[in-house]
Amino acid sequence: MVNLNSGWQLHESRLDVDKNQWASVLAQKEDWYDCSLPADVRMPLLENGVIREPLKADYCFESEWIEKRAWWFKKEFDSAEVDFDDDIIQLILEGLDSRADIFVNGNYIGTHVSVHYPFVYDIKGLLVEGTNTILVRVTTGLEEVTDKDLAELNYAVCTEYDNGGKYRSDKRRAFVRRPQYTVGWDWGPKVVSCGITGGARLEGHRQIALREVYVQTVEAAETAKLKIMLNIENLGFISSRTGAYKIRISYDGKTVYERSCSDVLLTSGYNYIEEEAVIENAQLWWPNGYGSQPLYDVEVEASCNGATEHWHKMRYGIRTISIDTSVISGEDRKFEFLVNGKKVFCKGGNWIPNDFIYARVTDEKYRALIDEAIEANFNMLRIWGGGLYERDLFYELCDERGIMLWHDFMFACATLPDHRQQFREEIRREFDYQTKRLRNHCSLALFCGSNEVHWLFNHLDNPRWGIEFSYEHAYGMSLMNILAKEIIHANCPSVAYWNSSPYGGERPNDNSLGDIHHWNCAFMSQKMEERIEAKDYDKIGAKFVSEYGYVGPCCRETIEEYMDGQPLDRSSKLWWWHSNVFEKGTVHTAIEKNYVDHADELPLDDYITYGGLVHGLMYGYSLESMKFKEHCYGGLIWMYNDAWGEVGWTIIDYYLRRKIPFYAVKRSLAHRKFAMRVVDGDVILQGINDLPEAMEVTGRFGWISFDGKEQELRDVSFRVEAGERTYLLREKLPQKDFTKGTMVLYVDSPEIANAWLRMDDMRKLAVPEAEVTCLEDRREGDDRIIRVTCNTFAHAVHVDGNWKCSDNYFDLLPGEEKTFTVKDARENALTVSAVNWQSM
Repeated sequence: MVNLNSGWQLHESRLDVDKNQWASVLAQKEDWYDCSLPADVRMPLLENGVIREPLKADYCFESEWIEKRAWWFKKEFDSAEVDFDDDIIQLILEGLDSRADIFVNGNYIGTHVSVHYPFVYDIKGLLVEGTNTILVRVTTGLEEVTDKDLAELNYAVCTEYDNGGKYRSDKRRAFVRRPQYTVGWDWGPKVVSCGITGGARLEGHRQIALREVYVQTVEAAETAKLKIMLNIENLGFISSRTGAYKIRISYDGKTVYERSCSDVLLTSGYNYIEEEAVIENAQLWWPNGYGSQPLYDVEVEASCNGATEHWHKMRYGIRTISIDTSVISGEDRKFEFLVNGKKVFCKGGNWIPNDFIYARVTDEKYRALIDEAIEANFNMLRIWGGGLYERDLFYELCDERGIMLWHDFMFACATLPDHRQQFREEIRREFDYQTKRLRNHCSLALFCGSNEVHWLFNHLDNPRWGIEFSYEHAYGMSLMNILAKEIIHANCPSVAYWNSSPYGGERPNDNSLGDIHHWNCAFMSQKMEERIEAKDYDKIGAKFVSEYGYVGPCCRETIEEYMDGQPLDRSSKLWWWHSNVFEKGTVHTAIEKNYVDHADELPLDDYITYGGLVHGLMYGYSLESMKFKEHCYGGLIWMYNDAWGEVGWTIIDYYLRRKIPFYAVKRSLAHRKFAMRVVDGDVILQGINDLPEAMEVTGRFGWISFDGKEQELRDVSFRVEAGERTYLLREKLPQKDFTKGTMVLYVDSPEIANAWLRMDDMRKLAVPEAEVTCLEDRREGDDRIIRVTCNTFAHAVHVDGNWKCSDNYFDLLPGEEKTFTVKDARENALTVSAVNWQSM
């Protein structure tokens, strides 16, 4: 393999300088920018001071001209790197975003029109001794789409125009296989990507090519059974050959399975070989919280006539994942994920690309985000259909850390031209490539056809689009209802498939089965009172909530960074440019509902605090509500991460700083916890135990006043079996003044949080102003260990400043002690206090 990622140059031309003018471009001696792959064209332009950072302030408008130009990438390499004895030498270009014309030594070899699978071409016959030149012309692809094209879809492509995002989105995106979000979304600007955003290499093969290795868990038990498929291509067009192959599976350095064959008949072209492996004393893979994530090493090689091919060393988790959709009653069905036959509540968030210039995302950023997801107790991420199939590293990290993946195919909020044969064939190649690429990852739990296509464009839910589906003009339905299933059945039949998100029932977004997106009677409701009422989430009857959200501000450091020295004026156009288009004053109104009047007059730091607390309330309370429901089997917030800085959905901001709701989500998704709700005048206590061992605790349950002076508590003990959610007690709510006190559970375990019953908005509760006492503050390495208490109820106890803590902005019950860690605090002065809003 010859790596071609370094030593490229980039040249800009007018858009009308097409592929036929390649020679004149190559003859240019000046105005070439040095770059390496992966490269969005903005990266060398930023490096050379041609443009300003488009994700800061409103500088994105300054580089919109980029999409109206053609961009030429040139790479020269010496033939000394190439083995001309190979039968084929394939040029592989990944991440061509999005329309590319490719030349080798002045020979045009093809046009590629998708970022979602690589360009592959045998260039052996085009290579010369000495210097060789690759030239690639890249454009956004949007320039190819006309109004006549859009008319074929009745213009049924969602944009943000109706939501207040005048300068966000572009209907032409539906025809271009590019990252859809880069044309602008409710949570981000229009920064249309363009470039070679993946790697480039030459792969040589002699005699044979090892094209595929697929490992599938047939039975996950102490004695596990695996099916292994190899695809060995015999490169002889007319001759059969005798070949050999070896398979080795090891764990912790010890071989647990080995198979070799030295006389396999290889006919011309593809040869599919299947083996069954039995693994004794198998170590099973589990999602985060439910067990460990052991990974086996799988090594495969094939040989023929002295040539040997090695498959990349693969790490594989033994597990099965399925979905139970059995009937509950009537039309209601489960939508419950089973891992190794055990039920799992799916908890986590929706994942989007990490940058609008996604080619510059570092490995370190991937690692940090997966680490933080584990810290927040996630066991699932949904890869949203308006983004990307991520880099290999992302999937490897999810395997290692126990994050299951609900993986959309890359369609979002648009009808699609699947009545065009060329478009259908493009999607077939994309599906085929990505399913084969991803199927060996134990983290892959489900492939999903699209984001919201079934829901948004059916004539019953949204007649305004004027869409009537038919076999002749399916507007994308044939891709998700037929083609995707056909490809998955052929390539990875053990991976579950779901037609869209949301989907299930007579209409998509039906509570009776499948998954829903909870928006219309929540944050996207026309009624402000529905946008800001946490208790409304107790009414959800859905079986799986795969998308819903609430917005809130980032910390001051992040705001200052993305505002880039501009005034921090919350009424300014620039502030609103960095706010979600659905915000519409919701944060201010929610602050006033829960805490203080005149939120628009709050100093910035108070706005951040109260806005973050409400954000945390909405996410924490809602996730707890979903897990509280007997027949709800998953809750995923929209969204986990971000692609730029804004007042938005996320709990981890673009600069990898935690927002206040991060901690509320972490507490709500704790692997072991208790929750309380009032149902029909009764208080119900639920115990949750995701871990593989039973949970046994003692404690005190009952009523306590917020000032701690009145207590009616009794001793209790509970047991919750491994992997269970259990209602532990139900009793009449006592006749008490719940503005002055609450129901509580004090747990006799420092690893499990106490629980209290939130009956109303904080500002309606007679909570005394709290004085938090620090009982201990000691250093442990670079970290600080802090233990605090308070005689009264204390709300949102926190460490001032942008520190990473094991917990922060937590409530203390009267007399409760809590120990938490402030990471990397060293000898810095730390201030711990509660949020006291009463005197404001």
